[in-house]
Amino acid sequence: MFAARRIVSFHGGAAGRIFARVVPNERTMTPDDPCAAVPPALWHAVPLHYAPHLFATGALFSKNRLKAAGLPIQPRSSAWRRDTRLGLSGYVHLSLSPRTPLLADKRRKGYPHLLIAFDAAAVFALPGTALLPFNTKAWRHRDDFAPVTNADEKTALLEARRAGRHPSLEVLVPGALALAPHVRALHAASEAEADWLRAFARVVPYPAELPLFTSPGLFAPGPAPDLSAHADYQCACRAAGVLLAPPDLPFD
Repeated sequence: MFAARRIVSFHGGAAGRIFARVVPNERTMTPDDPCAAVPPALWHAVPLHYAPHLFATGALFSKNRLKAAGLPIQPRSSAWRRDTRLGLSGYVHLSLSPRTPLLADKRRKGYPHLLIAFDAAAVFALPGTALLPFNTKAWRHRDDFAPVTNADEKTALLEARRAGRHPSLEVLVPGALALAPHVRALHAASEAEADWLRAFARVVPYPAELPLFTSPGLFAPGPAPDLSAHADYQCACRAAGVLLAPPDLPFD
């Protein structure tokens, strides 16, 4: 069922502390202030079954980088086609809000996802970071999807969003975005999903402390996730003693 592709061996050490049970507080459990021109956090959602490989590689990769590296994580097929058509497949996409229509759709379909909150100031300081006025799913004209890199134009776009325009505005990071030191926290929609991730803590040799919260308020309503295939995957990894290629589960 699972390809025996060796990714990383099980081990103890610092990785076992990644997913310590942290008592949530108001700052980490609530969305960022929608009135702020630049929220303190930027957000990215990943399918839950891809999370162990994300921690093993320590970075988010653009769709081009994923394909070139031959990683066992596949981009969403619909997003891959749109980004390629629009010339945006070389960027990592982040949103300014955790509650996006895309994630709400995945939740309604019962596809478990993990939210990653990045420090906005740190991301905006990276070279080449750009803004996109609209989510690519809403594309009508290619000219609307040229990355905005000019500092004054980016400021104007952020101010326009604060005024109620461009609600689906995205932040683009070229190439790849390392988790450390840019991640503020991880958020799961349920304790069952968080516990599944914690069980991989000794598998992934990721050195940073990444607090993991159960934050249902950040997610749209959805059915209780069926984690039976996720549990089978975890058992297969433990039996093999290595992190295997993720199962082929629907997420798009």
